[in-house]
Amino acid sequence: MYDAAVITEDGTEYWHNPQCNFANNGHSVTKFFISSAVGVLVSEGKLKLDDKVTDFFTKEETGDKIDTGWKNVTVEHALQHKTGMLHIPYGVDEDEHIALIGDDFLKYVFSIKIEAEPGAQYKYTDADYYLLGRIIHKASGMTAYEFIREKIAKPLGFRQWGMLLCPMGHTIGGGGLYTRSDDTAKLGFLWANQGKLGTKEIISPEYIKAAMENDYASTSFRGTDIYLKTGAKGQCVAYSIKRKAAAAWHGYSQNDGNARNDRLLEAFEKYLNEKFGEIKEN
Repeated sequence: MYDAAVITEDGTEYWHNPQCNFANNGHSVTKFFISSAVGVLVSEGKLKLDDKVTDFFTKEETGDKIDTGWKNVTVEHALQHKTGMLHIPYGVDEDEHIALIGDDFLKYVFSIKIEAEPGAQYKYTDADYYLLGRIIHKASGMTAYEFIREKIAKPLGFRQWGMLLCPMGHTIGGGGLYTRSDDTAKLGFLWANQGKLGTKEIISPEYIKAAMENDYASTSFRGTDIYLKTGAKGQCVAYSIKRKAAAAWHGYSQNDGNARNDRLLEAFEKYLNEKFGEIKEN
């Protein structure tokens, strides 16, 4: 374990392994930040969930190899990993695929065939969230990193953090976020407070509700009131609206980090039950 944090209305509890960096790789926890940025734009009326993803880009940007099925893919489909891409590498930036992908990740994504009806079939891929990062740029005039910095990181008081960029300078989106766990937990607590920072609404409760119901990088832990997004090697951000609490951690598991995350989520649930009382049903 590298670090861990829990936030409630009573304050923040934070632990850091002194032999580790303060800011660590969250892997797919990055998608929770991208979903949050989409939520800010939806809440500000600058983006709609049913917007077609191709409407944001020129023909020069999408390339000549774009599959015709993309015309029916929406922002919500990308949030849900239901664009209809069924055969695509897990990540858009993995070493073994560099020769195939090249420097222009966007053209590569749009060259993938849409094999299923958009919205009908789930296929997890970082490519969806790279695409969302590019849409955030189009809708806001800032790269996804810049937008998250201005709309989320600065207001929440982040300290050490950063995001990876593609060869053309765009936010990777599906992974590559480096943060402290106490900062990541601040975003979780924003969701636990239904999008409000003090009296200011950052993300609308309506978007948060839609995200929880439709899995926009926000999934219930075993049907409980705890919602979460995990990372590949044992990272997580989790929150509970009913008990207004959030947690985050970074760790490393040589193989899949799911077992570590399950143990820590069980510990978080136990902590909430002891502090606030047990909630039987979501």
